[in-house]
Amino acid sequence: MGNAKENKTLAPIKIIYLIILLMFFGMVILIASGTFRRPKREDSEIKKSLENNVNSAEITAPNKISSLEVIVKNNPNDLNSLLQLAHLLNDSGFYNKAITNYKKYLEKDSTNVDILIDLGVCYYQLKDYSSAIKTMKKGVALNPKHQIANFNLGIVTATNGNNDEAIKYWQIAININPSSDIGKKAQNLLDNH
Repeated sequence: MGNAKENKTLAPIKIIYLIILLMFFGMVILIASGTFRRPKREDSEIKKSLENNVNSAEITAPNKISSLEVIVKNNPNDLNSLLQLAHLLNDSGFYNKAITNYKKYLEKDSTNVDILIDLGVCYYQLKDYSSAIKTMKKGVALNPKHQIANFNLGIVTATNGNNDEAIKYWQIAININPSSDIGKKAQNLLDNH
């Protein structure tokens, strides 16, 4: 009976071998299931693309503005960078700085109606309605069929208290293309004035 008791207990060396054997089979199962496989190339490319999107989203407007200011300072004839800087300043609410840069651009290309209108919008945002109207009227004079110019000029003149003139510009915007988004917005404003 004493021998039967000894056979039922496991010796410490047998326990160690059993643990090693279980670990070996566990590793085989993990390897076979793909747990330790490297990600496919497409997976890593997707991850890299997502990281790049997050990183580019982290670049703030002030950083972009600073970079563009350096580019413009070092390349004063780079109208594309100057225009990007002016637009970014405008979009970021730095209207006075945007005005300065739009004016620099217009010194080289004074017939760009879109820039005249953007400059007028900056004046409008600063509540300098007379400068906004004067600037936008230059744009409309250069291109009387510029729908957005007429639409915006209507908004500025209405804000400045001249509804009759605003209606005139909105009507022109509608006549240019009544089915466009701007035409529909102009019609809505016209209906409400």
